[in-house]
Amino acid sequence: MLRLFLRIMPGEDLIMKIGVTAVMLPELNFGEQIDLCHELGIMFYQYRPRVIDPGRRDEAPSNWGVHRFDLTPERLAAEGARLTQQLRDAGLHPAGTAPVCPIELPDEQIAVHVKGAAAAEAGCVRIGLSTPPGIFDYSEHLQRVKRRLGEIIEHISGPAGVKLVFETHANSFGSSPSLALNICQPFSPAQIGVIFDLSNFAREGELKPNLAVSILRNYIDHVHIGGSRRVEAERDALGFRQIKYIFCAMRDSDIHLPTWLHAMNDANLDVPLIIEDFDPTLSGPDRLRRSIAELKMMAPQMQA
Repeated sequence: MLRLFLRIMPGEDLIMKIGVTAVMLPELNFGEQIDLCHELGIMFYQYRPRVIDPGRRDEAPSNWGVHRFDLTPERLAAEGARLTQQLRDAGLHPAGTAPVCPIELPDEQIAVHVKGAAAAEAGCVRIGLSTPPGIFDYSEHLQRVKRRLGEIIEHISGPAGVKLVFETHANSFGSSPSLALNICQPFSPAQIGVIFDLSNFAREGELKPNLAVSILRNYIDHVHIGGSRRVEAERDALGFRQIKYIFCAMRDSDIHLPTWLHAMNDANLDVPLIIEDFDPTLSGPDRLRRSIAELKMMAPQMQA
């Protein structure tokens, strides 16, 4: 089994907690995913409950399309305990669920997602925080978001013992560390947390790793790690250069991932690193093997 270590204090080592999101393994059924994770020594697995559009079921598997492991929210709620036992039998642990679950959903739909996370003993469920279109009153919208989160925590997730987490995502209302902190501050880290998304930070411009980690340190539940970089796109009608982002290997990312891992190590963060590699040029298993190798390359630097 692969062992990677981070040094948190002189003379002390910590296993780098490596996991994978099911989103990047659409071509494998659950048993095949478990076998691959066991082969690679992966410790954590993030569930991806989702509803596949019946009209798309004949399509080839894809990250955000058809999945061979057809895990609906209702199925996770009903079978979560059994599925997690399969993980544990193979030496893996659940690391949250990542459904499409915007906070605007009715309570009964959010409750199904929370029930699934509780049944699977996954610890947390990802919720979505969207940014309103156009120019809006930020303070007013922030208050609405916090009120809604408070309602969900009080009536749904709290009683179930499930934590809410949201991503520092380019399309999220909490995209940057400071914006995410504004959302988290009224709540305890046991009630709400942040998925620290390093691939998306590559889209946010210059951001100092030590600053980002220091801002959100107490609320970082787990990390999504993968590569993303800018490439040239077509110029607009006025001739101005445009850019787009593509997924890539970690070593090709627009942010220097060893520096980010070093900052998290210096903060003594003991959280799972969930691999998210969506490079379209490779299969899910091959992307996962490459990502493991790249993390293994970074590990010795953490001991410096």
